[in-house]
Amino acid sequence: MGQDRTLARGARAFGALLTAALALISLAWIIRDFTQAREVVDVWWNWAGLPARAEDGVWVTSFLEPTLLLLYSVAAVTAFRSSSSAAILTCTGLLTVAVRTPGLWNLNADWMQGVSDGLLSKVLFSTIAAVVIGAALIVTAVVGRRTAPPLSGGYGYGGPSRSDPADEPPAGPTRGGAVAAFLLLGSGGVVLAAWEIRAWNQYGWDRYEQTLTGERAIVRLLDAPSGWVLWAVVLLCLVTAVAALAGVPFSRPLGLITTAPLLGIGLFAVAFGIKTELFEHFGDLGFEAQLRVLTSAFEVVTGCAVLLSLSRGEQRDSHTLSQYRGGTARYGTSPQT
Repeated sequence: MGQDRTLARGARAFGALLTAALALISLAWIIRDFTQAREVVDVWWNWAGLPARAEDGVWVTSFLEPTLLLLYSVAAVTAFRSSSSAAILTCTGLLTVAVRTPGLWNLNADWMQGVSDGLLSKVLFSTIAAVVIGAALIVTAVVGRRTAPPLSGGYGYGGPSRSDPADEPPAGPTRGGAVAAFLLLGSGGVVLAAWEIRAWNQYGWDRYEQTLTGERAIVRLLDAPSGWVLWAVVLLCLVTAVAALAGVPFSRPLGLITTAPLLGIGLFAVAFGIKTELFEHFGDLGFEAQLRVLTSAFEVVTGCAVLLSLSRGEQRDSHTLSQYRGGTARYGTSPQT
């Protein structure tokens, strides 16, 4: 590979601001639901899928809001200083566009009734803004790239000196982390896909299609169709699994970002199971119900394990970094420390 290209400082700062704006949008709607809840805990159970009543009868947020809020907050902080900032912004933008796009047609649908025009317009406007910002993150990551500056001599010995961490070549996953991510995300994607195929066979296409489009299936205004979200997570899991096994550097941020919706789905499903005593009466459940309960726990364990496996990236020594920037070292072939 030729000279490494990183994200310019201005692009990183702009991307971090855009990501922070997405976090503020999610936070604003979470606060709104807190103000409408009879008890604060009702918002949590609403996210878990349990019936709870808002003061005006309308919930805006789903489990995606706290999940994305945490993701955006971490991404905004790390993108500015990370050597993988371009991949972080791209993956965050893609996920945002994926989960927010269905709102563009559902919030304009004729069947969306019982909601005041003012609230509906605000939610639609924030959804449009989120999609636009998500696309802007992708564009920023593409057009903001530049050639990494060469390492300069330091301490009078002519050796490479330390530079801005964001100027270093992006670190790919370690060998062990790559294999673990491949197995974990690969199996996670297959399990989720199997459940969706099962639902398709149970419901028939006409009914299952609504889980993809959201037609008459949206309970909360910022809900994304369940089938749409799950297939998006399946795609992310499988792409990340293959990329991680190949040692591609962008697989680390992609994998870490993919775990956000995976953990969100699993965590709130586990909360639902605890509240409804599914775990307590596990032995009394039917076989398929038991599998669903175990799947929710599996999603949480898988998400946590992926975070651990991809948290440490492959390290390069100073000599290899110098070769890399001089174009004499191939990407991903540097020794680990």
